Amino acid sequence: MEWLVHTHVPVAFPPGCILMAVGGEPGKDRPAGADPVQVLSRLIDRQGLDSGSFKLRKMDTGKPFGLVNGENIGIGISHCSSLLVCGIHTSGEIGLDVEPAGRTLHPRLRERICHPEEEEMLPDDLCCIRMWTIKEAALKFLGTGLRLAMSKIRLDMLDENRFRAETGVDTLEIFSFLFREHWIAVALKEKENQEV
Repeated sequence: MEWLVHTHVPVAFPPGCILMAVGGEPGKDRPAGADPVQVLSRLIDRQGLDSGSFKLRKMDTGKPFGLVNGENIGIGISHCSSLLVCGIHTSGEIGLDVEPAGRTLHPRLRERICHPEEEEMLPDDLCCIRMWTIKEAALKFLGTGLRLAMSKIRLDMLDENRFRAETGVDTLEIFSFLFREHWIAVALKEKENQEV
């Protein structure tokens, strides 16, 4: 099964940002043939761009980006055993993460991933796996992966589905929501010097 995620969730992504998920059947593995490049190509087509010219590239850090007719577009790819999620952001950068909502983590992990100022600012019922996906999306946005400790990222909850992440390098807007029994987090930032 394929879903245009942005049409099924309670958040409004900025123009040029769309997500697609493949799989997501509760208790089932995602389809073996789920190919991120094909999913990204379909998203590029949906944005009215030339998917025939699409090339998936990686920065030295491993962070993916796309080239469409020589222009950079933000690319995000994440998967777990049951769901593949791909996203593009034609007017900015993107980082995303997905995890099953029912995944259990070590009870002390929240202490290890929390920024010292977060305990007072974030609700106690913000589950650990959700916090993990939010911070992982920020790390993927930055291109650092887990080389940067999650505890270095400070989150502020703006509303039920939106967070601000202070990374020490950037300030990001992160959307976090449940989708088919999975937490998905999407870190976004518009390109600097956008023409209006």
